Amino acid sequence: MSTRRRPIPAHLRLQALTTLIAVLTSGCLGHYYEVQRSELERLVREPPQTRGQNVYAVQQFSTDSEPEPAAPWYPPQDGPPPPGYSMGLHGYWVPDFYVDFGTPYYDPPVYTRPSVHDASPVSGSVSGGGSTGSGSSSGSGSGSGNIGNVGEAIVVVVIVGVAVGLALAATEGARYEGSVAVHPQHPVHLWHRYGGQSIVRLDELTPEHLRDVERATLSGREGAGMWLRGAAPLNRAGFSYQFGAGEDRLALPGDYNPRSLGFRFALGYYPVKQFGLLADTRLQTGDFVGGSFYNVRLGMEAQWFPLALWRLHLGPFVGGGQSWSASAGGALPNTGGARPYVSFGAIAELELATRLGLTFRWTQDWLPTATADTRNFISSWSVGLSVY
Repeated sequence: MSTRRRPIPAHLRLQALTTLIAVLTSGCLGHYYEVQRSELERLVREPPQTRGQNVYAVQQFSTDSEPEPAAPWYPPQDGPPPPGYSMGLHGYWVPDFYVDFGTPYYDPPVYTRPSVHDASPVSGSVSGGGSTGSGSSSGSGSGSGNIGNVGEAIVVVVIVGVAVGLALAATEGARYEGSVAVHPQHPVHLWHRYGGQSIVRLDELTPEHLRDVERATLSGREGAGMWLRGAAPLNRAGFSYQFGAGEDRLALPGDYNPRSLGFRFALGYYPVKQFGLLADTRLQTGDFVGGSFYNVRLGMEAQWFPLALWRLHLGPFVGGGQSWSASAGGALPNTGGARPYVSFGAIAELELATRLGLTFRWTQDWLPTATADTRNFISSWSVGLSVY
């Protein structure tokens, strides 16, 4: 029986392409920035005039729920700026220390004097609407035809997994998270626990306003604009999607150790920045000495990053789970079965953005084999991206 793989069926290629397009077009970054409640609580303890110079915020997608727009904002009075303020580029008064920030990243609307002087947005006005925030196994003696079918499925999974990873990496790599600066009188959109919204000036924000508030939103296109003062360092806390590719291999009877391109995908959670737990899978398929083989591993992995040297983060990992392997055809032995495995190794991660890292992994596996009588240590390496 021929071991040559058949072309991937048209419907599987179409499904993979559809998934890729859906992920890549799912949303784009907008001009709204979310501020967590803990940051709001910090801000209300700051002097009103200095509250806007350093606000920790996270850029939101345009597909996220957006607050109702604030009313146009105008300088508080006519005449020259009061002490401690300077005239901005668009007729807005800004505190003197904003001069060092340069031109705002988001330009505000050009100020034109109204016929009747408008007041600032009403503090605490509430709106009616609101927003709230299996593996496959192969029996012994599996034939090359079955291996080819599994290999095709692996290719489709890899295409979808890489497409999702690249889309997440592109959006999170460009997404801003860090310090922003706004005018002390910038409108703050408050999202209340039971679905309401309200708007209050930043310098008028008090603990009473936060009584039932879950989060807040700032718009770069309101008030006097917004400055982006610098992205935060790598922050792993929260959910993570990781993917990569490199050299992997499988141990077979007869001292066969076929090497091929292997892929890794993982999804998990970091309760703190240095430590995380992930569900991990590795996929490998290929041809060797006239035959075909595959190896699928599914397990759990713990990662720890105790060392940081500027943008380089170093740490170990350990994991384990179940491995499904098979080989047939050519000079390869006919094997197939499920085996447990244990893995450990080291990770070097280069910080690319606040939620994105470039990773290099060296892995040592125990028992990633196709039959019970083959016991081996198998080493592999991979390069990939981690999205947090």
